[in-house]
Amino acid sequence: MIPTIKAKNDFQFGYQAGRGWERLMRAALRQVALLLKGAGADAAYVAAKSRRHMKVLRDIFPAYLERVEGLSRALGMDRREIVGASLAMPYMLKVGCTNFAAVPPATVGDRIFVSWNFDLSPIFRLLMGKKALFICDIQGYKPYVCIGAPVLFGLGIMNGDGLSAAANAVGAMDGGEGLTYFELSNLAMGTQSSVDGAVGVWRDNPRGIVPGLAATVLLNGNYLFADIAGEAALIECSHNHMHAEKAADHKGMLASANHHQFLDRKLSGGADPVIEPLVAGSFARLGRMWELLETFHGKIDPRVAKTIVSDHGLNYGLLEGFGMARAEYEERIDDATICCHPWNFFRHLKRLELQEASIEWTVANTLYSMLMDPKRCTIWFIAGKPCRKQYMPIWLGDALRMEWADRAREELEYAPGPVPKTYHQRKDIFRRPDPTPMSEFLRSAGISIFSALERMMAKKVVKQ
Repeated sequence: MIPTIKAKNDFQFGYQAGRGWERLMRAALRQVALLLKGAGADAAYVAAKSRRHMKVLRDIFPAYLERVEGLSRALGMDRREIVGASLAMPYMLKVGCTNFAAVPPATVGDRIFVSWNFDLSPIFRLLMGKKALFICDIQGYKPYVCIGAPVLFGLGIMNGDGLSAAANAVGAMDGGEGLTYFELSNLAMGTQSSVDGAVGVWRDNPRGIVPGLAATVLLNGNYLFADIAGEAALIECSHNHMHAEKAADHKGMLASANHHQFLDRKLSGGADPVIEPLVAGSFARLGRMWELLETFHGKIDPRVAKTIVSDHGLNYGLLEGFGMARAEYEERIDDATICCHPWNFFRHLKRLELQEASIEWTVANTLYSMLMDPKRCTIWFIAGKPCRKQYMPIWLGDALRMEWADRAREELEYAPGPVPKTYHQRKDIFRRPDPTPMSEFLRSAGISIFSALERMMAKKVVKQ
């Protein structure tokens, strides 16, 4: 069951999100404040950056600023604090995702798929729970499904017109002021129906990029889109440069990881394994993803997609040009498999490589796996590692008011469940079922422990 936030306007959306998820949002904001304090951030600099970003929103995406205003009113906080926290929060979350899009002729039955292995620090799971999805349904916009938290760091993954998406965090040094890719995502999913329209959102608006290759990686990203017409594109960008690669040029397939593969890294200031060794695993995952897509070309359906995203195989082909290839019997490169596990965590501990062990534990974890299947009005969802669990189909045809829902219902491989319920009461939105004082205490303790580890790692990983 996915909670729906249904609102008459942007302000009401932010207000309802804040009232319904007040406790978790306050916990997240406290952790951001501790992170900034521990990093020695200058309060005047943070305030100035918040003011500049609010001006960007006011000029380009004022509706999003209304959502911020609603959230700040619900939490009783200054909206500058909310904006500052939304810009700083990604520093808490170290991420490495591997995604693909497949459209005809790569798929069975002319279906459209966008897959996202969501690899993130375990603190995100503690904050968000088993199913970090919600439906954004604001009057005047297309309804769409998001993963994350509304206003603070929500990313759209499928809307009522079938536009589907997945994101990869990517470091870049070509930075500048503009809309974050969280904001660009919400703008595209709420207003666009096609891949070309989504590409236009990225092309026609200033892209806010925070320079950095490690700790700032979640502030920048690639975005993979597919639409119901069978088009797909991968957007890679920095502040001043952008490239949109079409699936039509790759037999209906695209793969993406945590680096730029089509946009010239000399222009974007993107990382390679020589500049930033932490990105070596991204090159390995991308090589393996392309290998599997080629192997299963023309045969991709939910069953095959599950096989791909559960894969633990290795492909170091893209690393050969950097002198970093290894034999398969040697120790794996960190974060090198599509289905991500901290394979080398205990090896690092045995060698007293505490920083490497911390990074491996916080980055190499697949928390969720999602397969967007818009022609069937479905998201196939796994809460956990796909090698250990099965897809759970989530029917969205009615909740997203998809015009072809009746036809899709007749073609489903499963019996659709109940329509996601619209929640209104404060206690119902984004709350775990039947929380107890002990479960809430353990959850808070877990968040505190992982946040402390995140802050320790951030001090060592940040590269100017």
